[in-house]
Amino acid sequence: MLAQEMGVIFTKHVEQITSKCWSEFLQQLESKGLYVVIETDTNGRVMSPLGGLMPMPCKSETLHILTADDLQQRGLPLGHHIVNTREAKVATS
Repeated sequence: MLAQEMGVIFTKHVEQITSKCWSEFLQQLESKGLYVVIETDTNGRVMSPLGGLMPMPCKSETLHILTADDLQQRGLPLGHHIVNTREAKVATS
């Protein structure tokens, strides 16, 4: 199946995918040494269901699937991350 076709399927089914199903999907990625990084430029914050704050979803988010080496090159510890690109741009200016 092509990526474009899978994209359409994900769009139609995303609201029906449970957090348990997403967790299992992420665990499968981890078992293969892959991690999800979400880059967002939103500065709005909402409470995470597990506690703490996280950026609000926005249309300009970018999802990346990265290896441990890719994470290290970006200065990120092993794991899944939400990175605020606006804060990163300010820090490097």
